[in-house]
Amino acid sequence: MHATPMISIEGQMNEAERTLLIEAILGSAVKPKVVLEVGTWLGGGSTLHILRALEKNGEGHLWGIEVNHSIYERMLKNIHAAAPEASRRFTPLFGFSQDIIPQWLMQQGPDIKVDFVFLDGGNNPGEQITEFHLLDPFIPVGGQLMAHDARMRKGKWLVPYLSLLDNWEVCLHETSIEGIFHARKISPKPSPASLKAASAKLLWMRLHPVEIAAAVLPAPVCGFILGLLPRTMAQRFSDGRK
Repeated sequence: MHATPMISIEGQMNEAERTLLIEAILGSAVKPKVVLEVGTWLGGGSTLHILRALEKNGEGHLWGIEVNHSIYERMLKNIHAAAPEASRRFTPLFGFSQDIIPQWLMQQGPDIKVDFVFLDGGNNPGEQITEFHLLDPFIPVGGQLMAHDARMRKGKWLVPYLSLLDNWEVCLHETSIEGIFHARKISPKPSPASLKAASAKLLWMRLHPVEIAAAVLPAPVCGFILGLLPRTMAQRFSDGRK
């Protein structure tokens, strides 16, 4: 019996980031059984490597959320071509994370435990915070959360927020311009003091003039304003580089 050749498909994350993701799954004290990913893109980055790691562990299932229909269809073909054995461990979910996650949790039942979460969805930092708050009650002690583009706009709220919660052990890996964030839950609930500090920090970040403008102004207006700025400044605001 011949082994299936390793097919390379297009994906984000560099080699160091992919290694960190794989090691987090393979090195977990308890093998992850339930894994949720937000933002599969074409499947060649986090999705494929999570599946191969679960297959190597010999257990676990990945649910992957993607909102772009054309990307979703291409991703399905890619996964079945590149990881035919591991694809049995994969269930795709189409739609916006804030809609899909509550539906998915309800379908799994009240005793669901989400052992591993990978967040790499839209560029709005509010999305990752919403995703975290939806999933946090179902992540057990020892459960892990990783997020890509942690040093960019999409991670600019989640990273400092979780860093202030004392029931999470966190590390920001600066292995690329984008960065990857890794957090492990070490106790069921944060202390009241740390939750208060994290909530205050999140409120302060939400009230930043740039974030208020992005929330209330139509996208074409935001685009027009960015177009008036010098290129480097416009990129800094749009990407949220730290």
